[in-house]
Amino acid sequence: MDFKRFGFVLQEIGEYTYIYRYRETTVNHRIKEYSDEDTGTRVVAVEKETLKKGNFIRLPQSLWITRDGYPPLSTDGSLLQVGDHVATTYFAGIPTVQSEEHTEIFDSCMSRELQELGLDYLTLSRRVKSGMLFKNCTISGLLCNRSGCHDIKLLNLLQEKTVKSYAAVLSSKPRPCPVHLWTEMIMGYQADFEYHLFRKWGFDVPLSAQRAFFTIMMGPRTGDLKNNEEAARLQAIVDLTKE
Repeated sequence: MDFKRFGFVLQEIGEYTYIYRYRETTVNHRIKEYSDEDTGTRVVAVEKETLKKGNFIRLPQSLWITRDGYPPLSTDGSLLQVGDHVATTYFAGIPTVQSEEHTEIFDSCMSRELQELGLDYLTLSRRVKSGMLFKNCTISGLLCNRSGCHDIKLLNLLQEKTVKSYAAVLSSKPRPCPVHLWTEMIMGYQADFEYHLFRKWGFDVPLSAQRAFFTIMMGPRTGDLKNNEEAARLQAIVDLTKE
């Protein structure tokens, strides 16, 4: 995706290749990370394939976008084939906690953008906003599913509409938004839930690997020592290496 079209000025700062085989399943991740230090924006783009005996789930490009003072955007477009079941699914959402104005902007823009594709945002957002998909976190966004086909063109169109709508959110004023509530839920409960989902589809995916994937994608990039005692212990270790 050309992020410049939507006003993002990004520099690629990281690339992660995460491949593993577990029993009869092979999982291949390619993750790229981009940053705009001036605005505090981070974009993580994921390509992923989970494969077992001809069955697969492919993510052509999922996104995780954050900026200080704004709700993070998460997208997940997938092509699935398990036995005779073939499907294309697209999810995009932002947490609504403490960001009502941002939510209204995102919903309004998405509604207009999807009308151009002949899609009704109100209908596609109903399951997301019902609270059925995520635990202990209210989400605004959409879930679009098409059975019987792999429609990469649809995924690309929905991704562009979503990023355009999120760019409209970023053009508004920042508001307090506790991003950590969303990321902790994803790296914890949601990782556990998706482990069971992959198992239900017949794939061999260890829980530790699923948690590691979400941590690489959404986990914090920096950390702070909690108190002076920890800082003193760190300095003591550094001093020890100089002796």
